[in-house]
This record gives sequence, C-alpha cells and structure tokens, in this order.
Amino acid sequence: MMNDETEQFERRLSRQPLRSVPLEWRTEILTAAREAQASCHPSPVTRPLQPSSILHLLSSLLWPHPKAWAGLAAVWIFIFAVNVSMRDSSPRVAEKSAPPSPEVIVELRQQQRLLAELVGPREERDADRSKPYKSRPRTECMKIFTV
Repeated sequence: MMNDETEQFERRLSRQPLRSVPLEWRTEILTAAREAQASCHPSPVTRPLQPSSILHLLSSLLWPHPKAWAGLAAVWIFIFAVNVSMRDSSPRVAEKSAPPSPEVIVELRQQQRLLAELVGPREERDADRSKPYKSRPRTECMKIFTV
C-alpha cells in the first residue's frame, strides 16, 4: 500500500515542470553563503603574535584531548620536581680531602709488599703474552689484498 502511494507521488512530481529560483533569492542565498564561508575561514593575514592568539593556538591544539595533555604536563612537572629534589647539594668529598700524609703512604706500600708476598709471583698466561709482530714490506701487504 505504501509503495503504491510513493509511486503515485513520484509520478505527479515528475510531471510538474521545474521552476527556476527567483533571481533575488539566488543573490541572497549566495551572499549569505559567502559571508558564512568568510567568517568560518578568514583569509590568512600576517599579524604579530599576541598572548591571546598564542592562547587560542594552544587551545586549538590541545582541545581534542585536554585531560591527556594535562596528565602529561603533570607527569613532567613531577619528574622535574623529583630531579631537583634528588640533586646532591653537598660539596664533593674529593674537593675537601687533603693529600695523604707520609705515614699513610708508607703504610700502603707495606700492605702492597705483604700482598705480593702472599700471592706469590705472577705467572703470565698465553693471552697476556704479546705475540711478536713481524714487519712486512708494504708491497707484500698489497699483494694479499689484491689476490
């Protein structure tokens, strides 16, 4: 039933002649569309950056996910605060220490001698020994590379 009614309506509609839009309406519609387009997309004009325009730019960048950006900023602030609080403000120990006294130097040398006596003579391993280098003429080295 419904399908039959829509077919009749379409037939009546197709029989009617198309009327053109009045010229006054056309100009009104086109001017309104141009004004709307101009207000939505202003032409790029180079202006100096002002604080309000910077805030507008930032808000347009951060608007899609403001909570995510705020969370990221909070994490960076927390990291910065931890980094500043963990800094060691005490002067370095090496800067404060005086050179060792002669008695300390004598004691250290005695300890080194005692350790050398307890450990015994050091045996060289195969890896510690350096292999003698045989020098060759440069032309012989070049022959190796070219062969």
